[in-house]
Amino acid sequence: MTYKVMVGPDARRGMASLAPEQRRAVNDAVRGPLADRPLDVGQEHEGRGPGALRMLVLERARVSVGYRVYVDRVEVEIVWLIGHP
Repeated sequence: MTYKVMVGPDARRGMASLAPEQRRAVNDAVRGPLADRPLDVGQEHEGRGPGALRMLVLERARVSVGYRVYVDRVEVEIVWLIGHP
């Protein structure tokens, strides 16, 4: 099953501040693991269970992605993106 991945307003602003290679890494994560198996990647950041805020760290690109998984709607919402220098 493939999840629909949506980017929230704060994540859009975060995406604008990323370098091109960091944006590419985020886009690859959106098309890959976040769409295919969002509960298996990342780790729980706040809360517990499928509705918890999760964090995926893209180490090579130096980006952290905060997201929520809505299993009943088969959706993933990217809440925030942080690029690390």
